[in-house]
Amino acid sequence: MNIEQFFYEHPVFRYEEFAAWKVTQGDIKPGSVNMALQYYVKSGQLRLIRRKLYVVIPPDQSADDFIVDPYLVAAKASDDSVLGYHSALALMGMAYSSFGQFTYITQRKNKSFEFQNQWFQPVSFSTRLQNKVFTYVETIDRQGVSISVTNVARTFVDVLDRVGLSGGWEEVCRAVSNIVVLNVDEVIEYCLLLGNARLNAKVGYFLSQREGAFAVNEKQLQPLLVAVPKTPVYVSKRSQEKCQLVKPWNILLPESVVNRTWEEPDADI
Repeated sequence: MNIEQFFYEHPVFRYEEFAAWKVTQGDIKPGSVNMALQYYVKSGQLRLIRRKLYVVIPPDQSADDFIVDPYLVAAKASDDSVLGYHSALALMGMAYSSFGQFTYITQRKNKSFEFQNQWFQPVSFSTRLQNKVFTYVETIDRQGVSISVTNVARTFVDVLDRVGLSGGWEEVCRAVSNIVVLNVDEVIEYCLLLGNARLNAKVGYFLSQREGAFAVNEKQLQPLLVAVPKTPVYVSKRSQEKCQLVKPWNILLPESVVNRTWEEPDADI
């Protein structure tokens, strides 16, 4: 593979990927890898996004004007990136609105960063997952690049777990309503792995609201129901909105969520 082919197959790439390609060319000196990258950046063929992260600039465009696919940037921001939360919703076509933040899950200690007026936010994998951090993750093609993203079941749980990373309650509720096919058993299994009673209640409640659509039954929900908080808890420790107790899940949800106040009422015309 020559350099043109490498650039074609890697529109956004990490230093490690380029170094591995150089090895296939018989060049294993770190210094030569750095010199080559510096040369391509200076010649306008590459742009450095952040340390160890590069984007290929098409021949007919300039580094300053070329708009990079932010999902590829997030997918390559770490060597183990998994796109999640609102970014996963958007990639699956389930997001209700756009969100200026692209979230990736990683085991590395990455810092958030801004690029082309978009914010890229790393989130650590839950320590509860231990050796199952890549559970319910799938690979999709994006401009010829394979990227990792949480699947529908895991995304369903994650957006309810971290609403702030997913666009807020209205966005999460609308997105969940856009899900047509959901593996309920996967949802429950993954949720229980996280060992969070408050999350069990949230997930159980939202599954129960769409029993018909997801063909979920009371027997399936039982493992979640027995693992909810023993006494009523607020959906968030920082919730300032007026809440309503939802039984039997022992969770206090914002009234706007329970009543879906953002939805327009039916009107007779």
